[in-house]
Amino acid sequence: MSDEFDWVHRDRGVLTERDREILVGESGEDLNQNALNQRFYSIRNRIENSVLDFHLLAQHLPLTDLRQLFEPAYDWSRERRRLNEQGRTSTHPDLSPFLLSWLSLFEFFSYGMYAGGKNETQVLMRGLVENGLERGFRQFQHENHQTYREIDASLELNYGNPMLRDNYLRDIQNDLPSDPSNIAEQIMALRRQRKIPYRVASQWIDEYVRTQSLE
Repeated sequence: MSDEFDWVHRDRGVLTERDREILVGESGEDLNQNALNQRFYSIRNRIENSVLDFHLLAQHLPLTDLRQLFEPAYDWSRERRRLNEQGRTSTHPDLSPFLLSWLSLFEFFSYGMYAGGKNETQVLMRGLVENGLERGFRQFQHENHQTYREIDASLELNYGNPMLRDNYLRDIQNDLPSDPSNIAEQIMALRRQRKIPYRVASQWIDEYVRTQSLE
């Protein structure tokens, strides 16, 4: 994917350009906490209504528009086939911003479902994804007279073991910079990227930043 893509300054979607600038830290210093809360309330409301719109999009968006929308995926598939024909199976085509954002959408969905801390929500998430995949495939089959094909979509989630998690956190911790101000910035960046949990970020801030500032 090109590094030149501007994630912030582009046409409005769910977020306004001002929303994006605040989220990435380019602006918002002039807002107090109440103003920030109002801004995030507006964002949540727009996200909710945008998700509700997908019910209509899935049922009524014309197929020609759907195909145009997903053309980046078809381009990626054409490039993947060309590389396969050349025997370059270990070379992966670049992901366009559109495809990369679908990855982020699934990340957003998964993290949001888990954030509630309920085991039952994991079952709900798996069921929603599996049923959604089956419904999409089934709709395509009906429209292309392929109803004879069987569908068995399943999502298996394996969480690994605590040792692997601890090793992962230890490697990140060993790569932290030595300067306290740089450490704080790096920890917050890791937290924003969801590479470390909030509990670990708070613990490291206390250990490396607050403790050293008192010495």
